[in-house]
Amino acid sequence: MREAVTAERHPLPFDSRFLIGAAIGSGTTALAAERGGADFLLAINAGRLRNMGAPSIACMLPIFDAGPLSQRFAQEELLAQCKIPVLLGVNVWGASFEPAAVAQSVKSAGFAGAVNFPSCMHYSRPMQQILARAGRGIEREVEQLRAVQDAGLTSIFYCATRTQARLAADAGIDMVCLNLGWNVGGVLGHQSRATLEEVATVAREIGRLIKRIHPRTRFFLEGGPIASAEDLGRVIGLAPIDGYVGGSTFERMPLEDSVADQIDRFRHASQRRAALDRESARLVAWSRRFGFVGRSGRHLGFLRKLRSLAGAADPVLLLAEKGLAERPALKALSNRKDRAAWQDILHIDVAGEDFPARAGALLFGQRDPAGNNLPALADASVVLLAIHAPERLPAATQRRLARALRDGVFRAPQGRRTLPVVPRVVLISNTPAAGEGGGLESLAAIGLDPDLASVFAGWTLRVPPLRERIEDLLAIIEAQALQSLGMEIKRSFFTSAALQRLRAHLWPGNEGELRALLGALSARTQGGPVQLGELVSALGQDNAGVETSGESLATRTEKDRIVDALWRHGYNRTRAAEALGISRKTLYNKIRRYGLGG
Repeated sequence: MREAVTAERHPLPFDSRFLIGAAIGSGTTALAAERGGADFLLAINAGRLRNMGAPSIACMLPIFDAGPLSQRFAQEELLAQCKIPVLLGVNVWGASFEPAAVAQSVKSAGFAGAVNFPSCMHYSRPMQQILARAGRGIEREVEQLRAVQDAGLTSIFYCATRTQARLAADAGIDMVCLNLGWNVGGVLGHQSRATLEEVATVAREIGRLIKRIHPRTRFFLEGGPIASAEDLGRVIGLAPIDGYVGGSTFERMPLEDSVADQIDRFRHASQRRAALDRESARLVAWSRRFGFVGRSGRHLGFLRKLRSLAGAADPVLLLAEKGLAERPALKALSNRKDRAAWQDILHIDVAGEDFPARAGALLFGQRDPAGNNLPALADASVVLLAIHAPERLPAATQRRLARALRDGVFRAPQGRRTLPVVPRVVLISNTPAAGEGGGLESLAAIGLDPDLASVFAGWTLRVPPLRERIEDLLAIIEAQALQSLGMEIKRSFFTSAALQRLRAHLWPGNEGELRALLGALSARTQGGPVQLGELVSALGQDNAGVETSGESLATRTEKDRIVDALWRHGYNRTRAAEALGISRKTLYNKIRRYGLGG
């Protein structure tokens, strides 16, 4: 059966088209890669270990013997099912070194060729030197692959440096793949220490070196900061790249996202089908006309108290943290059925007044012989009077307001006649110190005078912050995106990892912070759902300021300037040197110093 399938296997293409190789660890992924148009497969122990849930770097640990592990799954799951060429991972660390025998074994098993994996290029330079002295270094890996080619097969050589690439090119190896380090991204991914611009610089230098030595050698990239097709697209136009090999990018990261997304969709569907009881359904329907969104338990509790207070005319204290939308609650408390009630709400922002004492004149009027300025508390055209930051009012003004609200009348400064308190008064405090119950002690903690606090005992309404109603987050995102941006954002707009990050976020800025996030994401150019890294960056909580290497800030800054200049001037060193204000020789020395020449 296996021989028949092997006979139908397509040869490895060596025309001028861009080649895609997939380093995978299971037959299921191999079939998917074949359907996706992969040109060849790499059967290496890193892929198999990834399928066991281990990070790719586990391939360099003494867990399993890499040879039998790779060959067993490759023969049983890859060669038996796939028609595209399969290259087997071989290494030179066995008890004996017999290149010709290994090459014949690879050929007789039905593989199209071999790849040096695991390779000592993943080790530090001192370790590589020790292996070289023991006869098991990178030179032996090149020799092994040369023997594979002499047996009529093809080979691909993993390298990490310019020197290693030169060895392979001098030996006439068919394909050379510059490994840029372990892949970033995903749950088990590594932190990137190189930017895409730096990668393009190194790839350009090494690629040009290989082509000068052996023009027919195909040059590939793999790993490092290239985690998406968009990343590859940014590099591909600036370096002589003939193909790309994907390991974690084709297997681990898509699997993490797709499986997690699918499970999350099913869970979300079950939550969406959870029926509300009749009373809660009526409550949600009532709240929608004021602009509320959500049906979480905390939100429903808030709506119940809001509806009970909305039916009265007594003053209310609204506790709403910074960034929470106050408008829906004020519209409900205005006791008006029509949506035009927002026009009948007068706002006095004590925090915005030049002098808080001036707010007293707005509330109670001022000494005006003409009597043209009607006090806000007595203005019949005002349905609801919203006083923001009441804790900033002078103590005397707070006590005066308390008497007016308690008695229902007050005396205007310009005369002895008393005026009725006409509009409904709602105090709005953004101070988060008040507790859930709104008792006298908690109200005093936000700065209210005891007299004024006593008026609102039992008539305090706390708007639940976003972190307490995360179940409503997606619904709020959909509503805000449609209202503010005119765009539909569904659950699939985010990957499952990004959704988990959204739900874990504390949202200190509440809905205002969410609105800013949506504004940032509206300008995104890449397709597909929002990835975790993109979301973290938009939230303004990335690790860009964390030094991940031993370089000083000054060194890093100069290196970034050089990379940027080379990138912007198409890697023309003369123009880049002119832009940097240095000589071409100085630029060359700095490129060598920072390791940008491969």
